[in-house]
Amino acid sequence: QLPGANRLRAMEDFFKPTLAEYQFEGRREPIEQALAGGKEAWWRLAQLLPAVAQASGASAAHEASLRGEAAFRMIENHEAVLRDVCNPSKTHNIKGKPLKQAELARVPMAGAFYASQCMREVCRRLIGDKPGADQCKEHLDGSPDASKVWVTTCLYLMCRIQAHKDEMPGRTPDYAYNAVFPMRAVLQEVAMHAMGMGP
Repeated sequence: QLPGANRLRAMEDFFKPTLAEYQFEGRREPIEQALAGGKEAWWRLAQLLPAVAQASGASAAHEASLRGEAAFRMIENHEAVLRDVCNPSKTHNIKGKPLKQAELARVPMAGAFYASQCMREVCRRLIGDKPGADQCKEHLDGSPDASKVWVTTCLYLMCRIQAHKDEMPGRTPDYAYNAVFPMRAVLQEVAMHAMGMGP
């Protein structure tokens, strides 16, 4: 743990500042609140990196370096990912450009807190069985809304992320090719967990 001002400075250096384009239609308060409220939790996850070889569940079948890359990419870019997951527009992406993959079901803005929570749990599992990881574990609150948002978040990201330019022409791949596989595996695992069908 870094003390006081040094810790805040380290957080600011790690997380990218909000781009002006993200608010081209004004502030979307549920998303802004989820981002502000989750910053400490995201920072704790960032401090757990890199991933370790020992891992449980779906992560166990994948190399630590690939899991770590997948987790790092989501942690570093969690603001853009969350805004995308909860984008209410049917015509424009989070930067005001024409929307691609409009057919994918996104999370209503009101579910931004739960979506962010779900994304953190995915990253935690990708990092592996590391000291401090249990303290970062995210828990469903038992409400149907939370479970539904976790499942929708996972399914959306499973379809949305790409490793090769041919998967979605016109979009830059989100991950190095092999890093997508652990991410998709853990997204599926967390979706099953949210449905009460897995750990």
